[in-house]
Amino acid sequence: MSNVPVMSMEEVAPVAVSDAMMLAPEEIHEKKKEQKGSTEKTEIDRKRERREKKRRQHERAVAREKRRKLVEKLNPGLGNKHSKKAALMKLEKDVKSSKNVSLLKDEGNYKPVKSSSAFFSRLQDEVRDQVKTKKETKRKKDKSTVKVSQLKL
Repeated sequence: MSNVPVMSMEEVAPVAVSDAMMLAPEEIHEKKKEQKGSTEKTEIDRKRERREKKRRQHERAVAREKRRKLVEKLNPGLGNKHSKKAALMKLEKDVKSSKNVSLLKDEGNYKPVKSSSAFFSRLQDEVRDQVKTKKETKRKKDKSTVKVSQLKL
């Protein structure tokens, strides 16, 4: 048996007849889905919608990642704004995940250093300041604690 209507077999038909003319309308057009309210949906309907939503979300994420990689390939390094943003986001993520990374606050008064001696002197000053603040906090803790031998009964 073939998928040919009886009439076209008996009559002479043009040679350029498409297969779409031999199909029923239900086979050509997709059925429209029934629209249900949120209270009418079954658990299967809700899961189906959730899977569909996740699939669309995944496709968008994949497309976004492809675009990002293409931009990165066209303009490598920190030359483009997307790479800078990604590097900053990665740095913030590392700081939050308590890796051995610390984020320096930009106070705005720093100028780029011209020589290595200027760089290292600035670095030494920063380290000295950090040590000083740690000592001060330690002293404050020591002052706030009261020894039992000092108390009289």
